[in-house]
Amino acid sequence: MTGSLPAPVQRPALSPMADPLTEALERGVLDSVAVALSEEEALTEAAALVEEADRGDYTPWLLSRAIDIAVQFPDNERPQLYVGKLLNLSGDAESARLCWRSMIERFPSSYNIFPEYLRTVLKASGTAAATQILASHMAATHSENDPANALLIARCLALLDNRDEALALLQKAEPSGNLAAEIAMEKARLLRMAGQFDEAVSLLENSESSAIDPEFSRDMRLAARLFSGPHAAGPPSVAALDMLLKSAIERRRNRPPASPERTIGGVILIGGSLGGGGAERQLANTALGLSANAGQHDRIHGPVSIFCRKLDRRRSNDFYLARLEKANIRVSDYLSAQPWGGSPDSSILAPSRELIALLPPRMREGVIRLTELLRYEAPDVVQIWQDGMIFAAGLAALMANVPRIILNVRTMPPNNRKDRQKPEQQTLYRGLLSAQGVTLTANSRIAASAYEEWLDLPSGSVATVANGVDPLPQDAPEDERARWERFDRQAGGTGFIFGGVMRFDDNKRPLLWLEICTAMARKDPQARFIIAGSGPLRGAAEAFARSAGIGNRTLFVGRTTHVGFWLGKMDALGLTSRHEGVPNALIEAQLAGVPVITTPAGGALEAVAPHPANLVMASAELPDPQEAATHLLALSRRDGEKRHAIRADLATWASNQFAMARMTERTLDIFAAR
Repeated sequence: MTGSLPAPVQRPALSPMADPLTEALERGVLDSVAVALSEEEALTEAAALVEEADRGDYTPWLLSRAIDIAVQFPDNERPQLYVGKLLNLSGDAESARLCWRSMIERFPSSYNIFPEYLRTVLKASGTAAATQILASHMAATHSENDPANALLIARCLALLDNRDEALALLQKAEPSGNLAAEIAMEKARLLRMAGQFDEAVSLLENSESSAIDPEFSRDMRLAARLFSGPHAAGPPSVAALDMLLKSAIERRRNRPPASPERTIGGVILIGGSLGGGGAERQLANTALGLSANAGQHDRIHGPVSIFCRKLDRRRSNDFYLARLEKANIRVSDYLSAQPWGGSPDSSILAPSRELIALLPPRMREGVIRLTELLRYEAPDVVQIWQDGMIFAAGLAALMANVPRIILNVRTMPPNNRKDRQKPEQQTLYRGLLSAQGVTLTANSRIAASAYEEWLDLPSGSVATVANGVDPLPQDAPEDERARWERFDRQAGGTGFIFGGVMRFDDNKRPLLWLEICTAMARKDPQARFIIAGSGPLRGAAEAFARSAGIGNRTLFVGRTTHVGFWLGKMDALGLTSRHEGVPNALIEAQLAGVPVITTPAGGALEAVAPHPANLVMASAELPDPQEAATHLLALSRRDGEKRHAIRADLATWASNQFAMARMTERTLDIFAAR
């Protein structure tokens, strides 16, 4: 809903860089047939695009479609708000920040946009920078007593965890009309977060605010009827989850599932997709390793299956599917399963339907689609991959009473990644791990220790399973070979090659990787650069390379299934992540004999051989490109004999540490543990 302040507020000038929405608005409508919608239809569709992305299904198409819609209605704030939210979800933090700043210029009277801009600053630069920007706004407006500006400031204060101050500011406001409903809803949210549940419900009952957020209002009213005592003081979703967990654990205690006596039978691995990421590669490798062992000895007889949330070929969610199908591993899309097992009234979930309705959408979807499916499949073991899918499928596996449930995490816990933290996560993990037969595993010691600290678990209680990685084949089709030859000629045919393999997003920081390239180019004018991968920052990265003067010496390979071919062309590989599990890219590079440079993010250190050819940079938060470039220059000056020795040492270390057979055996040990 569009809101207004009494007068425009002076804002700082925009950066010369433009975001994709601003660029599209400046171009205007190029094809009037492309979006033939009424304004109401446009708003409904744009909201649905954000909802789809918020469920974890972001693709560039969603953003492109939302921009097309916003261009049709340039004077309406709401379609542009949806574009900004999609940019937030894309992982392209810089474009999102620029987009929100541009929207402030276009809608200076909005109380919706400034808080969203502040959110991007908070994420990118921290609390101090966000607090300073808010203070500047407050000093410029001098109008806290204006209800609309009070709402803007209160939303910003809540983002900065100053909820008491935000609530006090709104309590003094005297709004009217639609603004009164907006402020009442904001006060209800703040009261709920403060544990003042009854006051929040009362406010909703005595205002016209329910239309602002009908789902929130419905949940609060349902919770008021269902909960009392401590449960009534927190978010309804957490209270519902806690009650469902306790019910499932009691049922499990009274009717213990039959554990395999000696040989593990059916195994189901649950993941979000089979896209081209590192975790998805490990999921596929695990399934292949387990399946190869099934029937070969007495540890497992299978079958081994994979359930993914989505296998949409159009959106590249099936990158590893062909390889798995070739090995006769069944892969299913669990969203195609019948909700409630096809019979809501006879489902084991029937008595809990009201509580399930209060769960977060992704968890609710998993419970409704997976619980009866898992009961029908009756596997001995379910292994759930990554925090997002544990959130979606963990409760379903418990309610289905699967004998062994393995929660498999791949990076640092949610409390270390504020952008991914959800209020239900700690309750979910603690509840699941209190049940017999549920185990938490990580692929690095640092992640295991961090989860133990977050969940108050005894030291050593989170098991570790190192990644299993095979050397990548170095073949490639003729078109990729020809592309390399063109680049080799264009870039001089000689010179040290620094490479990268990464997704182009805010976490992997490809622009920082290019800063290292730029610093190296100043030290070694013959140096060349190759980076494989794609993502939302691809365009920004290419523009950066051109502006830095290294565009003609940098090859953007894009998404490829022939990473091994490109590794074979590199003299070193760099990874510039903010957060990591144990990066496969580092392991695969060393298996190919390529030295690596990385930030000390997550378990990256555990993927790097203790060899002087490798470099773990001093900081993950503020890496110094000069530190990396100096190391690269030293590598480039080593003679051929030393380089050959380095390649042999790195390949031997990586193959010993991350053998597929070792990973499979360790996984079977955990599956069989009582």
